[in-house]
Amino acid sequence: MRAPTHAAFGLLCTASLFALGGRPLHQDLPAISCALLGSLLPDLDSPHSALGRLLPFLSERIERRWGHRGASHSLLALGGLGLLLLPLAFLRLPWDAALMAGYLSHLVADCYTKSGAPLFHPYPRLCVFPGGERFRIHTGSAQEGVLLIVLLFLLALLFPVSQAGGVWRMMRYLAATPPMAYRDYREATTQTRLRFKGYWRDTHQPVQGEALVLDGRIDRFLIAYEGQVLTYGEYGDILPDQARIHPLSQPVQVDTLRVIGQPFAQVLTQIPEGTFLSGRLGSAIAFDPGFQGEWPHTQHQPLKIAGQNLEFDFAPRALVAGLHPRRPPDPQHLETLQRQVVAQQRALLVLELRRPPVHYLELREAQHQVQDAQRELEELQDPTVAFSGVLYMWRGDAP
Repeated sequence: MRAPTHAAFGLLCTASLFALGGRPLHQDLPAISCALLGSLLPDLDSPHSALGRLLPFLSERIERRWGHRGASHSLLALGGLGLLLLPLAFLRLPWDAALMAGYLSHLVADCYTKSGAPLFHPYPRLCVFPGGERFRIHTGSAQEGVLLIVLLFLLALLFPVSQAGGVWRMMRYLAATPPMAYRDYREATTQTRLRFKGYWRDTHQPVQGEALVLDGRIDRFLIAYEGQVLTYGEYGDILPDQARIHPLSQPVQVDTLRVIGQPFAQVLTQIPEGTFLSGRLGSAIAFDPGFQGEWPHTQHQPLKIAGQNLEFDFAPRALVAGLHPRRPPDPQHLETLQRQVVAQQRALLVLELRRPPVHYLELREAQHQVQDAQRELEELQDPTVAFSGVLYMWRGDAP
């Protein structure tokens, strides 16, 4: 066969192999080049071939030694090429596989011609298929032109499969079930969006749309949809019908924020817009969250207030910004403490005026008692609550 037919068949075989392995050939230019080179390499034994005209000094020597369609068209040559490319296997690059697939495609294509190919060289018998000569084609004939058109058509049909990420991913895409979508989500290395159809759990009204995936499990997806964090699954806010995963170009970015004794308002200034928070902030005292806004009534609770802690589970910043934690008022304790401070100040004044003077250690202890009481009074009068803890900021689309 001629070079264009070999090149088209080599690309078709390599693209099919890559599609089975879940690798898109059209995005790998080195692999395409290797496939094309491999599909033309066996004809290096002829100075009249496309590759032979580029390397005439080498092709003429090979032709004189073995002739055209000799050793280079055998499985022995294919095995020798595999041994030469073996070091590339440790680099985990697909280029050696593309070169081998292109080379093998050339041998298979030549077996489809009337003259066949010596696959088991040095055994002299030629290999052909099918057995009937009238079913095989002659190199350079109109039949080969028709075959080239068919190969190009099949290659065009294979392009969407390769673009979708391979045969298995295409099958998962067509199935559009949540478990299949979860497989695609697990294989993704960037942020992903979920295109879904389903029904609201409460009303059973149909719903469809596209949402940013925050987290995924085999039984449910955690998504950011219409400003809320919802669950999509059998036990979620949205009952599943169809689900497909679409990777984005943005990488997954998670930043860590360590908080040590900071007011909540100061913590909030360090959280960028469009961020989802996970983690925990703790306070030394019980506090009033002072939440302003609408609390989400969903299966997933992104924000929990447990005792002296704030617990976040992919809580959107817009929800977190509605918190204004403050110390709960305690008028009775405040009044008691104020009277205690006044009494200790009077006692200290009496000690300072006593004659003869009191021992300096007694005076220092009284001063420390007054200072401790005043500090406690200031803290009680200040509604600000200090937090400590670790937050994980998941950067995504703005909710």
